[in-house]
Amino acid sequence: MVSPLDLAKSGAESEGTRLRSFVLGRVVPGSRVGVVGKDQGLTQALSAAGCSVWEGGASELEVLRRFAPTHVVLMERVQGEGLEARLRSVHAVAPEAELLLGFDNAGAAGALLATLIEGAPSRQGPSEVGFLRCLSACGLRVVHREAHTDPPPRGSLAVGAERALRQLLAQLAPGTVDDMLLYALVRVTSEPVAANREPGLLSIVLWSGPEHRNLLDEAVFSLACQRYRPFEIVLVEPEPVATGPGDAVRTLETYRRIEGFRFQHVRGRPDGLMDEAIRRARGQYLAFFEASGLVYPGHFEKLIQALREGEAAWAVSRAFRRMARAVPGDEDYVETKIPFPLGDHLELAHLREHPWLLHALVIDRDRLASMPLHVPDPRPGQVAALPLQLAAIFEPVFLNGLATCEQQVSESAPPILEGGVGALHFLRTFEALEQAVMRARASGQSAKDLRHRALDELNSRLRRWAPWVHHALRSTAARWLK
Repeated sequence: MVSPLDLAKSGAESEGTRLRSFVLGRVVPGSRVGVVGKDQGLTQALSAAGCSVWEGGASELEVLRRFAPTHVVLMERVQGEGLEARLRSVHAVAPEAELLLGFDNAGAAGALLATLIEGAPSRQGPSEVGFLRCLSACGLRVVHREAHTDPPPRGSLAVGAERALRQLLAQLAPGTVDDMLLYALVRVTSEPVAANREPGLLSIVLWSGPEHRNLLDEAVFSLACQRYRPFEIVLVEPEPVATGPGDAVRTLETYRRIEGFRFQHVRGRPDGLMDEAIRRARGQYLAFFEASGLVYPGHFEKLIQALREGEAAWAVSRAFRRMARAVPGDEDYVETKIPFPLGDHLELAHLREHPWLLHALVIDRDRLASMPLHVPDPRPGQVAALPLQLAAIFEPVFLNGLATCEQQVSESAPPILEGGVGALHFLRTFEALEQAVMRARASGQSAKDLRHRALDELNSRLRRWAPWVHHALRSTAARWLK
């Protein structure tokens, strides 16, 4: 059996080798490289690559300032609050240099499982989440990231169980799949940063494509009339659109003067616009909508109230599927409205078969930890898998009363979920799974009983009103069954 000490030694050797390769890939001949710490192999490799090298400890940083490095490599293992202090001190003496460093990710799934299952000590490095949080405080940003994943140790846990646990952790925080991380950092200039989250604020990300140009006014009006306050609209417009860049803003300005809300406008080529809108959204609560839909006045108020009264991370309401029919020479008219989902429970199958329920939910981002919220820009044939991804980890609150919003949905074949869902693992209690199975069985039995009742009724009517037909059918069936 490999001892924890041996694992630590091999991990340190692997980290040093990977960091040396990473550094050599970032420098060019003539670079001036400062190495904070001791690594004879790296110093020799840099000199052989045509670089000028300074090597010293953290107490000699003033000498490093006079060296005027283009790159600084942090070889020392610094943990906790000491990491932020070290980054600050090195950045202060070499503000124009690219900082290069690597560390074992203490938040990796492998490290967490080893700590929980084997009782092994946790890794002596920061977690990636903690590391990234300190960068903005240090005036630094990431220009390159490289990650390495180590194979799991044999015999610690059944392979299938470990794979499933790792997958669950990765769905909550994708960085947990990476055991060792290498970063290249530079100082922050004018790069925009994510908005600070405002407690209680609802951010509504509203997609308005070219096909929605005649519907935007009505959609914004319905949003302005909903009762929840405060809220902001983050309008997303892909280019090219038939309307001018000021038309949508004028619509928002008109209703803002009446109802009083904030708005942002995200406009550009349709490539990551929805993700940019999510990044800019300031609200604790987040909702998604399309300009072809409508919300009723109490829609968001009821959803957020349900979140505040419980512990769920997201809530979803019953909604109307609005089926519209095109009329030549006239505007589309609504042919029918179908409430969905029916029944008292929201099933996973509902989210897979009807992913447009994305437009009937509200998310409390304060309860999602570091789970990423990715929504692709809407396009024909493909939709977001976010509702299912949320349901995999977080049990939602379902408001099973009257529908409180509408969304126009095509009658064509259902689109494919973006990225697929075959690899998702679900965190559910046995009781919840058992109840879902019982409901499915009851639904199937009910449909079976209904078919039997219909056949019995048809048989009775044929025997009463057309006995000759009834006799002929029975004779035919008897011959087939011989």
